[in-house]
Amino acid sequence: MRTTTSKSSGLNPDEVESGLTCYCGLRSPILTAKTRKNAGRRFYGCAKFDGPSCCNFFMWADPKIPDGARDMIVDLLDRNQALSESSQSKRDEIDVSSLLAKMKAQKAKNRLLKEELARVKQEKIQYQLAFFLCMFCNILWVICNLKASEKFLSLP
Repeated sequence: MRTTTSKSSGLNPDEVESGLTCYCGLRSPILTAKTRKNAGRRFYGCAKFDGPSCCNFFMWADPKIPDGARDMIVDLLDRNQALSESSQSKRDEIDVSSLLAKMKAQKAKNRLLKEELARVKQEKIQYQLAFFLCMFCNILWVICNLKASEKFLSLP
């Protein structure tokens, strides 16, 4: 038996049906190699595969795959990876276009709010002007009424 390290699929409880046990004394699961040289080939590994206390138990479950079949598997894995990356790229593009549309809508809303704010500020100035004009008129009225009664600035 040889000890090697390779990439493999994760542990699947349905695949732990072998009678083999690893050096840890645990049932050895059947894993699938994902290396270019042995892509798709199944093997028995340590039950603690990729863990810190892995005993490095290893034994092939499948015979060696012919080079042509292996090359085909590797090609299919590469295509699958490229399609996954492409679909992620398309999702990212959709996300970006969606965000751009939302940003455009927010800018329009922001513009409307700025226009509303300018209108409210203008109204505030008009109300303040009207208030001061009313106050000025009231003060003049009081002064005129006091002058008419000749009690304006007179001492008692």
